[in-house]
Amino acid sequence: MKIRVANTSDIAALIALNALAHDAHVKAFPDRFRPEIPAPLITDFFAEKLKSPASYYLIAEKEEPIGALRANFLDLEESWHSIARRVCYVAGIVVLPAFRHQGVARALFETLQRESEARGATIELDVWEFNDEAKRVFAKLGFKPVMERMALNPKRNSFGFEVRQ
Repeated sequence: MKIRVANTSDIAALIALNALAHDAHVKAFPDRFRPEIPAPLITDFFAEKLKSPASYYLIAEKEEPIGALRANFLDLEESWHSIARRVCYVAGIVVLPAFRHQGVARALFETLQRESEARGATIELDVWEFNDEAKRVFAKLGFKPVMERMALNPKRNSFGFEVRQ
């Protein structure tokens, strides 16, 4: 298996891999995610991200792409409550189902960790509540929860029943 930095020739593979993760998000949160992403939008998104020096996209391949990791380096400014710091925010990771549990995610994260250390950044990510598999992988890789985001749907009560207005 080879891990390498993605380039513009990888856009089709990134789109295909991203679709796997996106479909799971659509299924879990149809009120938040588009079921269909217009091809020009996602193509332009990846083209712009791959040009950005703040972006760091990786491809895992065994002859063909089998996984990808999307990350962005951010310089967070000091505020009244926080210190300035550099963060490598993982925007997404996906591994083809046939290649899961074979060290692909670990290899992607090890490559990202070397780059993050070189850039003086800590790695952070968010994980959706429904994604138990990702939570297990991230915990196995050493990630620890530091915050929990919660949402309140104003059209539903605390028991999840729709509120009539």
